Amino acid sequence: MSESTESVRGLDSLEDRIRQQRAVDNRPVLVVEGPSDLLMLREHLPNVLIFPADGKVNALRTVAMLVSWGFADVVAVVDRDFESSDEIDALSTVVHPYEYRDLEGMLVELGVLAHLLEHRSSRVKLAAYGGADKLVQYLKEIVAPMSALRLGNNRENLTLSFDRLDLALKVDKKTLEFDIEAYCAALVAVSDTLVDVSHLSKMSVDVPSDGLGPRGKDVVAAAGVALRFVVGDLPLEATREAGLTSQLHSSAAFALSKSSWLEDLRKKLLPHAPSQGSMASA
Repeated sequence: MSESTESVRGLDSLEDRIRQQRAVDNRPVLVVEGPSDLLMLREHLPNVLIFPADGKVNALRTVAMLVSWGFADVVAVVDRDFESSDEIDALSTVVHPYEYRDLEGMLVELGVLAHLLEHRSSRVKLAAYGGADKLVQYLKEIVAPMSALRLGNNRENLTLSFDRLDLALKVDKKTLEFDIEAYCAALVAVSDTLVDVSHLSKMSVDVPSDGLGPRGKDVVAAAGVALRFVVGDLPLEATREAGLTSQLHSSAAFALSKSSWLEDLRKKLLPHAPSQGSMASA
């Protein structure tokens, strides 16, 4: 059974809690953004202490402080998101970001969303669409303008309130096309910003991709529409993004265990331990 360390009240900071734990336990330390990351990784890293940091900023700050104190065998796992990668790059030896945009984006690329769709869809309807892999590819394509908006928002400091707007409401129930114009108009309406709709519409097309793909939860939100209207007839409550994201996490163990990303993380945390591949072939 893996061991994780929860927050301990009465101590000043996460780095202080880790320092206190390290005084009695010298196992490698992994700092993650939150509880979902801990649950995803703990069974794969039984000889590692895992500490959730309540967000990316805290995770990076914590690992930077530990390094400055001379700690070895400390790594942070974080999302890349849409911000500048400068801070991650500066800590590259002790930061192991998820591949692609974020945890969910990596799981989409590992085939976990396709696997989930195969289980939750009507087999006949999914086959008529062309299969789960084809559907996932299409969902990634339709939310691509969202990546441009999120990148532009950070680069221009537009303070757009993405979290106040459900992307799924602008996905067509029959074609699964994403109405980016309607989304931009709604986004301006819910945001405290001076930017106009035409600027956002142009930005959704003109901002070049950074190659990291879409936000994973945007793809999952669009998948919920597909499960309600195109490849299934599930109820709304069963297909909301938050619930599907939880299912994505809980379905990921096998794909994650076979990933080169996890193998590379093990090498950073446990550089002298035999690799999983070596153990399997021994």
